Amino acid sequence: MAGDSSLLAAVSLLSACQQSYFAWRVGRARLKHKIAPPAVTGPLEFERIFRAHFCSLSGSPVHIRPSQVFLGLCRSR
Repeated sequence: MAGDSSLLAAVSLLSACQQSYFAWRVGRARLKHKIAPPAVTGPLEFERIFRAHFCSLSGSPVHIRPSQVFLGLCRSR
């Protein structure tokens, strides 16, 4: 059981790191191509980066919801 919890924690942490990295990349692409934040269209390079970030967001609730188990384990120590 403890091994499953640590695996869940690792997946949750990696998922959060991936989301942060993709958000950082989208921010840099917006600055590079001078695209205002509400806009989601622009040069092909920006659209690829934005699409990768947006598609990865669709799977993030799968990891975020079970992370409550991880938070409970941290509080119990």
